[in-house]
Formats: sequence, structure tokens, C-alpha cells
Amino acid sequence: MNELRLGAVLTRRFTRVAWTGLAGYALLVVALFAAAAEMALRRSLEHSADLTQSLLGAYRDSTSEPGGVMPSALADRLVAMGGQVVITRTTTGISGKQDVYFVSPDMPARRLEGLPASASPDDVRRVLLAAIAQRARWRYRVLHRAAGAFDIYVVASRESYVVALGALAAAAALLLPGAGLAVARGARQAVAGALRPLERVAAETRAIGPAELGTRLTSPTGQAEVTELADSVNRMLERVDRAHRALEAFTADASHELRTPLTHLRAQVQWAAAEGRSEAETRDALGAMERVLDRTAKLVEELLVIARGENRQLALAHAPFELTAVVDEVREITEAMALGRDLAVQATPSAPRWALGDADRTRHILLNLASNAVRYTSTGSITFGLETNGKMVGVSVRDTGLGIPPEHVERIFDRFFRVDQSRSRDLGGSGLGLAIARLFAELQGGHITVQSTPGAGSTFTVWLPAAESPRRPPP
Repeated sequence: MNELRLGAVLTRRFTRVAWTGLAGYALLVVALFAAAAEMALRRSLEHSADLTQSLLGAYRDSTSEPGGVMPSALADRLVAMGGQVVITRTTTGISGKQDVYFVSPDMPARRLEGLPASASPDDVRRVLLAAIAQRARWRYRVLHRAAGAFDIYVVASRESYVVALGALAAAAALLLPGAGLAVARGARQAVAGALRPLERVAAETRAIGPAELGTRLTSPTGQAEVTELADSVNRMLERVDRAHRALEAFTADASHELRTPLTHLRAQVQWAAAEGRSEAETRDALGAMERVLDRTAKLVEELLVIARGENRQLALAHAPFELTAVVDEVREITEAMALGRDLAVQATPSAPRWALGDADRTRHILLNLASNAVRYTSTGSITFGLETNGKMVGVSVRDTGLGIPPEHVERIFDRFFRVDQSRSRDLGGSGLGLAIARLFAELQGGHITVQSTPGAGSTFTVWLPAAESPRRPPP
């Protein structure tokens, strides 16, 4: 699929907008000029009509009936005014016949001939107006005004401004292509300059491969939008680089963790298959292989849980549950794990609290923290506590064990990380428990915090969204 480049698209759009704007502006100027000329022409017609109406009063024939005028004198004044002015007057004779008289600058008063006997004054006026308009056509404008018994028709030619209007329209038509070409050229240059930082960002991005994930794009670029894009790409590269390093470390650690039991299994098989082994020795070797297989199966299952959780394919409940009951259950299991050891397992008294999430996964988190506390605390106590912080509710597991060195606190949730590799392996740890615990907490909208002092113990706190206690129906 052939796609247009952004520069070509923007240039085409800007050119189209510029052409439309220039053409619209030219049409607007021509229209405004025509409207202004029409207004000036109408004012001229109104002035002529006003003057003619005043002449009707100045040249009335006082010896005639009301409404009569002295046609000869009025005609002379109309000739002196110039332009085309027609005045009509309709009278009704004794027999009821209507006679229409008209006077213009080039003739005295005459009667309008050819009218039917039944013609009304309105019909006469329409006939006369139609005749004037037909004669004038589009080049003339006719103004009609009723002045008592008279009708005044003033006609003026549009030729006075039509020539100027035509010249203006021709100038606009001739200049518009040149202006459009200049705008198109300017648009291309402006778009090219605006896209230059974007092209540089694209070129730098293309140059980054798997081996250059530590490279970052140049920022700032000189344009806020492009700089924001470059910063977003840099943040994405940071996440990809971090994930790539984590994947490499995970692959190396997983390979190492799986290679150890496989090597052990091979050694056991070779030892059991050797000649001269008794039945008891073979049985012991098979038991050792079974234990290795169990640890390996557990390791693979934990890896699958982490993979499904990180891909959001792990099913978790999202409902209110009583956190206090889960803590009591974990405390009882912890007491069983601490049997035969100089450990006191206790819980700080507190009111019942409810959390929003998955009760089973929360139990898994607390059991992991509690088993670590039992594993790394030879003597002392393990204390469970409940607390609330705003919209979050927390469960703390505090021990009096070895503690964690400060330089390792930030890494204890990493997969396969062990503070003491040999001792952790001897105690049966896979290095995935805390990673799974943090994953389960984050999938529920929570997190885990840790405070530790070497030689004095550690406190792990699981924070989950708080929920209101459901109202129980009365008994």
C-alpha cells in the first residue's frame, strides 16, 4: 500500500486552504464593492426622488384642482436635474374613466395611451414600471416612490461602477494564480522546516537496534511537540532496555536454576545405573531424583504463574473480603510452621477490616511472607498487624530475624535474587516467592513495602484497596 508522506499531505492541505482563502477573499472584496456601489446608487436615487418630490410641491398649479402641477415649468427643472425621472398622475373623469398623465425631462405632460378602461391605478403603475424596467434591463436600477396622487420613478444606470467592478474582478482573477503559487511554495518550505526535527527523530530511531538499546534520542529538538515525542520514545526505550536486561537476566537465572537439578538427576541416574548397586541404594537414588523432580516442577509452575500474571492472563477475583479472617488463617498456619522452634507467633489486636481483591491470592502473599519470616528467623517472634492509610488497608508481617542489608532491599523482589545464595538454596528457596507476591499484590491494585534493619529483623507490609464492610441482615 502506497502511503503519502506527511510533508506532501500537509503541503497539499495548506495549499488547498490557501487557495480557498484567497478565492474567498477575492469574492468577498468584489461582493463588498458591488454592495457598496449599489448602496451609493440607491442613495443617489433616493436623493433624486426627494428633490423631485420637493419640486412637485414647488410647481403646483394653484388655479387647477388639488394635485395639479404646471407641467412645462416642472419639465424644465427635471431636464436641469439630468438623469431619467418620470412622474405619473392618475385622474378620474366625470364618466368614471381613469386618465393617466406622465411627465419626463424630455417631454411635457402627456396622457398614457393604450390602457383599458378597467385599469386601476396600481395596474397603471405596474405597466409603466415594467416598461421602464424592460427598457433599462440589467444596466439600470429603478426606484419607485408614491407621493400622494403622483408616482415618481427614478432610473439610474449601473454603468458608472460596472466597469470598475469588472476591472476589480479581472485583477483578482489574474493575481489569484500568482498568489496561490507563492503560497504553495511558502507552504512547502514551511512544512519542510517544521518536519526537519521529526525526520531527525525518525532517523535516530531507525538507527537503534537490539545492541543500541542504551542509546537515547536527542532532546530538546526545538519544537515542543517533537520534543515530547522524542521524550516519549526515550521513555519507551528505557522500558524496553530495562525489560530486555531483565529478560536476559531471567533467561540466565532460569537456565542456571534448571541446569542444577538436571545435572543432579543425570548424576543420580548414572550412579543408580552402575553395576553392583543394592536395592536399598537404588531406592535412595530414586527418592533423591523424585525430590529433585518435585522442586523442578514447583519451579516451572512458579515461572508459569509469573508469565501468566505479567501477560494479564491470570484470573483474579475483584470483590470485598474480610482481611482479618485471612490474617487469622495465615497466623494459624505460621504457628504450625514454627513448631519445634523458639519462635512466638502473634497478631496485634485490631478491629475487623475489609479489602477489595482476591482472598486466595492475598493468602498466598501472606503465606509466602510468613514462610520467609520463619525460614530466616531462628529465635524471637513473628507479629501480624493490620493498619489503614487513606483508601488502602495493610497487613504487616514483622520478624526479628537476620534482616536485609540496605544494598539488597531494592532487589529482593527480583526473580531468582537471593541475599545469601548458598543458605537460601539449602533452605529450599527458589528465589521466586517475593516476585510472585509482589505480582499478586499489583494485580489487585496494591503493592508491598519493606523496612529492614540488619540483625534486628524485617517488616513486610502488603497494601490493598480498602473496602467497606457489607451490612449483614438482622437475625
